[in-house]
Amino acid sequence: MADWDRFSEDYDRIFFENPQYVDTLERMAAHAAAARGVRVLDLGCGTGNVTATLLEKAGDAGLEIVAVDPSAGMREKCLTRFAGEAAVKVREGDALGVPAVDLEFDYIFTNLTLHHVPPEQRAGCAGELARVLAPGGTLVYGDMFCDVDSDPRDPARVKDIVDKMVGVALFCLDQGAFDMMNVVLSSLPADVTGEGEYLTTSDVWKGILEEAGFVDLEVQGVPPVEFGVKIITGRKAAG
Repeated sequence: MADWDRFSEDYDRIFFENPQYVDTLERMAAHAAAARGVRVLDLGCGTGNVTATLLEKAGDAGLEIVAVDPSAGMREKCLTRFAGEAAVKVREGDALGVPAVDLEFDYIFTNLTLHHVPPEQRAGCAGELARVLAPGGTLVYGDMFCDVDSDPRDPARVKDIVDKMVGVALFCLDQGAFDMMNVVLSSLPADVTGEGEYLTTSDVWKGILEEAGFVDLEVQGVPPVEFGVKIITGRKAAG
Protein backbone atom coordinates (compact mmCIF):
# COMPACT_ATOMS: atom_id res chain seq x y z
CA MET A 1 0.00 0.00 0.00
CA ALA A 2 1.12 3.53 -0.71
CA ASP A 3 2.73 5.67 1.97
CA TRP A 4 0.30 8.55 1.53
CA ASP A 5 2.09 10.83 4.00
CA ARG A 6 5.27 10.64 1.96
CA PHE A 7 3.48 10.59 -1.40
CA SER A 8 1.77 13.89 -0.52
CA GLU A 9 5.00 15.69 -1.44
CA ASP A 10 4.81 14.58 -5.07
CA TYR A 11 1.12 13.83 -5.57
CA ASP A 12 0.09 16.97 -7.45
CA ARG A 13 3.18 17.12 -9.65
CA ILE A 14 2.64 13.51 -10.74
CA PHE A 15 -1.15 13.37 -11.08
CA PHE A 16 -1.51 16.64 -12.95
CA GLU A 17 0.69 15.15 -15.66
CA ASN A 18 -2.31 12.97 -16.58
CA PRO A 19 -4.95 14.86 -18.61
CA GLN A 20 -7.59 12.27 -17.74
CA TYR A 21 -7.18 13.13 -14.06
CA VAL A 22 -7.64 16.84 -14.80
CA ASP A 23 -10.66 16.11 -16.99
CA THR A 24 -12.22 14.03 -14.20
CA LEU A 25 -11.90 16.92 -11.74
CA GLU A 26 -13.53 19.30 -14.21
CA ARG A 27 -16.39 16.92 -14.96
CA MET A 28 -17.02 16.29 -11.26
CA ALA A 29 -17.02 19.98 -10.36
CA ALA A 30 -19.50 20.72 -13.15
CA HIS A 31 -22.17 18.92 -11.11
CA ALA A 32 -22.07 21.74 -8.56
CA ALA A 33 -21.35 24.64 -10.91
CA ALA A 34 -24.72 26.28 -10.23
CA ALA A 35 -24.84 25.46 -6.51
CA ARG A 36 -24.94 28.36 -4.09
CA GLY A 37 -24.62 28.44 -0.31
CA VAL A 38 -24.35 24.68 0.06
CA ARG A 39 -22.37 22.44 2.38
CA VAL A 40 -19.89 20.13 0.65
CA LEU A 41 -17.90 17.12 1.81
CA ASP A 42 -14.67 16.37 -0.08
CA LEU A 43 -14.04 12.80 1.09
CA GLY A 44 -10.49 11.51 0.64
CA CYS A 45 -9.46 15.04 -0.20
CA GLY A 46 -5.74 14.37 -0.55
CA THR A 47 -4.00 17.65 -1.28
CA GLY A 48 -7.33 19.34 -2.02
CA ASN A 49 -7.68 19.15 -5.79
CA VAL A 50 -11.43 18.52 -5.81
CA THR A 51 -11.91 21.35 -3.32
CA ALA A 52 -9.77 23.73 -5.38
CA THR A 53 -11.68 22.90 -8.57
CA LEU A 54 -15.02 23.42 -6.84
CA LEU A 55 -13.95 26.80 -5.48
CA GLU A 56 -12.72 27.83 -8.92
CA LYS A 57 -16.03 26.87 -10.54
CA ALA A 58 -18.20 28.30 -7.76
CA GLY A 59 -16.67 31.78 -7.62
CA ASP A 60 -18.61 33.72 -4.98
CA ALA A 61 -21.32 31.06 -4.62
CA GLY A 62 -20.65 30.71 -0.90
CA LEU A 63 -19.77 27.03 -0.74
CA GLU A 64 -18.75 25.63 2.65
CA ILE A 65 -16.38 22.70 2.18
CA VAL A 66 -15.18 20.13 4.70
CA ALA A 67 -12.13 18.28 3.33
CA VAL A 68 -11.51 14.91 5.01
CA ASP A 69 -8.55 12.53 4.69
CA PRO A 70 -6.91 9.87 6.90
CA SER A 71 -3.35 10.86 5.88
CA ALA A 72 -1.65 13.48 8.05
CA GLY A 73 0.66 14.39 5.16
CA MET A 74 -2.24 14.99 2.80
CA ARG A 75 -4.14 17.01 5.40
CA GLU A 76 -1.08 19.18 6.04
CA LYS A 77 -0.81 19.97 2.31
CA CYS A 78 -4.51 20.76 2.23
CA LEU A 79 -4.33 22.98 5.32
CA THR A 80 -1.44 24.95 3.83
CA ARG A 81 -3.16 25.28 0.48
CA PHE A 82 -6.37 26.72 1.95
CA ALA A 83 -4.90 28.58 4.92
CA GLY A 84 -6.52 31.83 3.82
CA GLU A 85 -9.84 30.29 2.77
CA ALA A 86 -12.42 30.52 5.55
CA ALA A 87 -14.88 28.40 3.59
CA VAL A 88 -12.65 25.31 3.82
CA LYS A 89 -12.25 23.17 6.92
CA VAL A 90 -9.85 20.20 6.99
CA ARG A 91 -10.61 17.22 9.24
CA GLU A 92 -9.19 13.77 9.91
CA GLY A 93 -11.43 10.90 8.88
CA ASP A 94 -12.14 8.28 6.24
CA ALA A 95 -14.92 6.67 4.23
CA LEU A 96 -16.04 4.54 7.18
CA GLY A 97 -15.91 7.32 9.76
CA VAL A 98 -16.77 10.79 8.48
CA PRO A 99 -16.27 13.45 11.20
CA ALA A 100 -19.66 15.08 10.69
CA VAL A 101 -23.11 15.13 12.22
CA ASP A 102 -26.03 13.43 10.54
CA LEU A 103 -27.35 15.18 7.42
CA GLU A 104 -24.56 17.77 7.47
CA PHE A 105 -23.89 18.02 3.72
CA ASP A 106 -25.77 18.93 0.54
CA TYR A 107 -23.06 17.44 -1.68
CA ILE A 108 -20.49 14.69 -1.28
CA PHE A 109 -17.56 14.61 -3.69
CA THR A 110 -15.07 11.77 -3.59
CA ASN A 111 -12.40 10.99 -6.18
CA LEU A 112 -10.03 7.99 -6.32
CA THR A 113 -10.94 7.05 -2.75
CA LEU A 114 -13.59 4.36 -2.49
CA HIS A 115 -11.62 1.72 -4.39
CA HIS A 116 -9.54 1.52 -1.19
CA VAL A 117 -12.58 0.28 0.76
CA PRO A 118 -12.48 -3.54 1.17
CA PRO A 119 -15.47 -5.39 -0.32
CA GLU A 120 -16.83 -6.41 3.08
CA GLN A 121 -16.89 -2.75 4.18
CA ARG A 122 -18.54 -1.22 1.11
CA ALA A 123 -22.05 -1.40 2.54
CA GLY A 124 -20.86 0.34 5.71
CA CYS A 125 -19.20 3.01 3.61
CA ALA A 126 -22.37 3.64 1.60
CA GLY A 127 -24.33 3.84 4.85
CA GLU A 128 -21.88 6.41 6.18
CA LEU A 129 -22.27 8.52 3.03
CA ALA A 130 -26.04 8.34 3.43
CA ARG A 131 -25.78 9.29 7.11
CA VAL A 132 -23.98 12.58 6.51
CA LEU A 133 -25.85 13.58 3.32
CA ALA A 134 -29.08 15.55 3.62
CA PRO A 135 -32.23 14.15 1.96
CA GLY A 136 -32.16 15.13 -1.70
CA GLY A 137 -28.42 15.75 -1.49
CA THR A 138 -26.07 14.80 -4.31
CA LEU A 139 -23.23 12.29 -4.43
CA VAL A 140 -20.50 12.71 -7.07
CA TYR A 141 -18.11 9.75 -7.00
CA GLY A 142 -15.16 9.46 -9.40
CA ASP A 143 -12.92 6.40 -9.45
CA MET A 144 -11.26 3.60 -11.39
CA PHE A 145 -13.49 0.62 -12.16
CA CYS A 146 -13.02 -2.74 -13.80
CA ASP A 147 -15.58 -4.66 -15.88
CA VAL A 148 -15.34 -8.06 -14.16
CA ASP A 149 -16.20 -8.65 -10.50
CA SER A 150 -15.27 -12.18 -9.50
CA ASP A 151 -12.69 -14.23 -7.63
CA PRO A 152 -9.33 -12.40 -7.53
CA ARG A 153 -7.70 -15.28 -9.40
CA ASP A 154 -10.29 -15.36 -12.18
CA PRO A 155 -8.28 -14.97 -15.43
CA ALA A 156 -11.03 -12.81 -16.96
CA ARG A 157 -10.87 -10.38 -14.04
CA VAL A 158 -7.07 -10.31 -14.01
CA LYS A 159 -6.85 -9.74 -17.77
CA ASP A 160 -9.40 -6.93 -17.58
CA ILE A 161 -7.46 -5.13 -14.85
CA VAL A 162 -4.07 -5.67 -16.50
CA ASP A 163 -5.38 -4.43 -19.85
CA LYS A 164 -6.82 -1.30 -18.25
CA MET A 165 -3.79 -0.45 -16.11
CA VAL A 166 -1.27 -1.08 -18.90
CA GLY A 167 -3.46 0.99 -21.20
CA VAL A 168 -3.48 3.85 -18.70
CA ALA A 169 0.30 3.56 -18.27
CA LEU A 170 0.93 3.73 -22.02
CA PHE A 171 -1.52 6.62 -22.36
CA CYS A 172 0.40 8.50 -19.66
CA LEU A 173 3.68 7.76 -21.41
CA ASP A 174 2.29 9.15 -24.66
CA GLN A 175 1.27 12.31 -22.75
CA GLY A 176 4.79 12.76 -21.36
CA ALA A 177 3.58 11.69 -17.91
CA PHE A 178 6.49 9.35 -17.16
CA ASP A 179 6.16 9.48 -13.36
CA MET A 180 2.41 8.89 -13.57
CA MET A 181 3.09 5.87 -15.75
CA ASN A 182 5.37 4.49 -13.05
CA VAL A 183 2.74 5.06 -10.35
CA VAL A 184 0.15 3.15 -12.37
CA LEU A 185 2.48 0.24 -13.08
CA SER A 186 3.70 0.06 -9.48
CA SER A 187 0.10 -0.28 -8.25
CA LEU A 188 -0.71 -3.12 -10.66
CA PRO A 189 0.16 -6.02 -8.29
CA ALA A 190 -2.08 -4.54 -5.57
CA ASP A 191 -4.87 -3.95 -8.13
CA VAL A 192 -4.77 -7.61 -9.11
CA THR A 193 -4.36 -9.18 -5.67
CA GLY A 194 -6.60 -6.79 -3.71
CA GLU A 195 -4.03 -5.50 -1.24
CA GLY A 196 -5.30 -2.02 -0.47
CA GLU A 197 -6.68 -1.61 -4.00
CA TYR A 198 -10.11 -3.19 -4.45
CA LEU A 199 -11.28 -2.53 -7.99
CA THR A 200 -14.80 -3.57 -8.88
CA THR A 201 -17.48 -2.64 -11.38
CA SER A 202 -19.60 0.48 -11.36
CA ASP A 203 -22.68 -1.78 -11.23
CA VAL A 204 -21.49 -3.26 -7.92
CA TRP A 205 -21.18 0.21 -6.39
CA LYS A 206 -24.52 1.29 -7.86
CA GLY A 207 -26.20 -1.67 -6.20
CA ILE A 208 -24.58 -0.93 -2.84
CA LEU A 209 -25.54 2.74 -3.04
CA GLU A 210 -29.12 1.86 -3.95
CA GLU A 211 -29.34 -0.36 -0.87
CA ALA A 212 -28.16 2.61 1.22
CA GLY A 213 -30.95 4.83 -0.10
CA PHE A 214 -29.46 6.54 -3.15
CA VAL A 215 -31.62 7.07 -6.22
CA ASP A 216 -31.30 8.38 -9.80
CA LEU A 217 -27.85 6.81 -10.06
CA GLU A 218 -26.05 7.48 -13.34
CA VAL A 219 -22.60 6.52 -14.64
CA GLN A 220 -20.47 8.72 -16.92
CA GLY A 221 -17.28 7.40 -18.48
CA VAL A 222 -14.28 9.73 -18.65
CA PRO A 223 -12.39 9.47 -21.96
CA PRO A 224 -10.49 7.39 -22.87
CA VAL A 225 -13.38 5.28 -21.55
CA GLU A 226 -11.59 1.97 -22.11
CA PHE A 227 -9.40 2.69 -19.05
CA GLY A 228 -12.35 2.40 -16.66
CA VAL A 229 -12.41 5.87 -15.10
CA LYS A 230 -16.04 6.75 -14.37
CA ILE A 231 -18.15 9.19 -12.39
CA ILE A 232 -21.19 7.88 -10.52
CA THR A 233 -23.79 10.48 -9.55
CA GLY A 234 -26.94 10.07 -7.51
CA ARG A 235 -29.19 11.61 -4.91
CA LYS A 236 -30.10 10.54 -1.42
CA ALA A 237 -33.77 9.74 -1.42
CA ALA A 238 -35.89 12.41 0.24
CA GLY A 239 -37.93 11.50 3.28
